[in-house]
Amino acid sequence: MGKRPMIGITPGFTDEKNRMFISKGYVEGVNQAGGFAVLLPLSVDETLLGAAIDRCDGFLLSGGPDIDARYFGELNYPFNGSINPARDEMEIYIAQHAVEAGKPVLGICRGIQVLNVALGGSLYQDIHSQIKDRDLLKHSQEAPEWYPIHDVSIVKDSKLWSCYGKENLGVNSFHHQAVKIPGKGLQPVSWSPDGIIEAVEHENHVFAVGVQWHPELMWQMDIEALKLFEAFVGAALR
Repeated sequence: MGKRPMIGITPGFTDEKNRMFISKGYVEGVNQAGGFAVLLPLSVDETLLGAAIDRCDGFLLSGGPDIDARYFGELNYPFNGSINPARDEMEIYIAQHAVEAGKPVLGICRGIQVLNVALGGSLYQDIHSQIKDRDLLKHSQEAPEWYPIHDVSIVKDSKLWSCYGKENLGVNSFHHQAVKIPGKGLQPVSWSPDGIIEAVEHENHVFAVGVQWHPELMWQMDIEALKLFEAFVGAALR
């Protein structure tokens, strides 16, 4: 058996229970795709974070709460949700330094937003409050987690397109924030029918991709959703 690349996954954290955690779909998705998933410690110690950058072959920025809007030069409005300052600082550090080091990064839901903000982009703090020039889809579905509630379009010849080989893909949806202005080097490569950016990728990087949907909740019911994990792990192996 060949070497399995080590993939560091950023954790969730609850102050009230003093627990770090991660949904098993992330871990099992990485492992099924040929990687070796490890849960990173929630820390702002740059010595620890630097060790993670050195030792891990790739990084998965997982889903979670909203980002402090100060990271993209805005005030926090009432519709911005709960914030975890340590997680913001940690994940933005990892995203910036992993990209600088040329190590693969996959951002999922909050993760696409972290990747975008880390590279100087901005977010809609709440799409339904801030986008008034068109009707929006329901982006926080009330349906089984694995169920593809709407389609997204995919730019042909993008890394995302090379994963799936199709220009339309059914995805699930659990978000109220979204990429507004893409960060430096990031290109939008997928949109929902209402024009919300659903995926970005770095134009000059081996694999720095963010998606707004949750493939870790889909691949158990539709193995095609694992293709994104396979492309990510494959880039980390190379």
